[in-house]
Amino acid sequence: MSKHVSMHEPLKVGQVLKQSVGLDVSKSSAAVCFARQELGKPFRIMSNQSFQRSKSGLSKLQTWVESHRKGQSTDIPLHFAMEATGVYYEEWAYFLRQKGYTVSVMLPNKTAAFAKSLDYKSKSDKIDAQKLAQMAMERDLPKWEPPSDIMLNIKRLCRERAELVDGKTAFKNRLHAKKNAYDCSKQAIQRTTKTIQFLDKQIKTIEKAIKTTIAQDPDIERRINRIITIKGIGLVTAATIVSEANGFILFKNKAQLVSYAGYDVVENSSGDMDKPKYISKKGNARIRKALYFAALSAVKYDGQFKNLFQRVFDSTKIKMKGYVAVQRKLLVLSYTLFKNDKDFDPQYYFKIPQLNLK
Repeated sequence: MSKHVSMHEPLKVGQVLKQSVGLDVSKSSAAVCFARQELGKPFRIMSNQSFQRSKSGLSKLQTWVESHRKGQSTDIPLHFAMEATGVYYEEWAYFLRQKGYTVSVMLPNKTAAFAKSLDYKSKSDKIDAQKLAQMAMERDLPKWEPPSDIMLNIKRLCRERAELVDGKTAFKNRLHAKKNAYDCSKQAIQRTTKTIQFLDKQIKTIEKAIKTTIAQDPDIERRINRIITIKGIGLVTAATIVSEANGFILFKNKAQLVSYAGYDVVENSSGDMDKPKYISKKGNARIRKALYFAALSAVKYDGQFKNLFQRVFDSTKIKMKGYVAVQRKLLVLSYTLFKNDKDFDPQYYFKIPQLNLK
């Protein structure tokens, strides 16, 4: 038993029970809040600071944290908390974990619900860091476990492929413009054509690497193969969804995943005025992008997805809402098949409730 909770040494008012650090990590910096919980006293913010996203910033963060722990027993829990948004948090989470700290990476919808329960009204990087520090102090947060090396490699390869596909699209647009421009040289057209051909080869090489990497883990390979039994979802799309969600480890239900991907519905109503509902898009854009193209294919080649699209379109008269409904259904089905380790059965899985987006 830790010294600070020893039955032979009674706790005293003002004694430190727990310490926490909240980090709101953005593209160029991280807002950080160090907080304490003392016996008989409310949650207490000790200090706020900002650090650059760099190796020196990480080193300064550790020095700053340890300076606030000085004079306190190392038996007193110290918990770091941050949100799983974008890719910026990853370097900080890995660094802190390697240094032996307890780290939690929370889904944005969970931190948003916590903030709402405490009536946080203002929003800034500093306030978000304080919110995370308080959440780590008051809640029993799960310890973050990084993705396996294989899952991490799959994610990196899928992201690299997506970048090349975007580049190819940009060069195809340029080629179209050059072919239709007045007096454009043949050499310019040839160079752009060769660039597109080069990107094509690179994309195919990466797709082979994705398949090879998946095959290194029979369990991941089997579960991803379950997902691609859904019409419209290919290997790369399935690999993107699974790797961006880290094998769905953080998710306890479908609603959490839907929110993480930015498909959660936002209502905007005031008094007697009801405005149309829309998806938040405050989530993983890579998952949504992958599912956009999958939904187009699913609606074209699968009758049940086409019926789902048509029902939503008939109700809203907006095609994009129909496609979003299909995207969300594909995401939920992918999650269900991966977790249950079963193939797609249209007669059963289309009975899964569809969230309303009218």
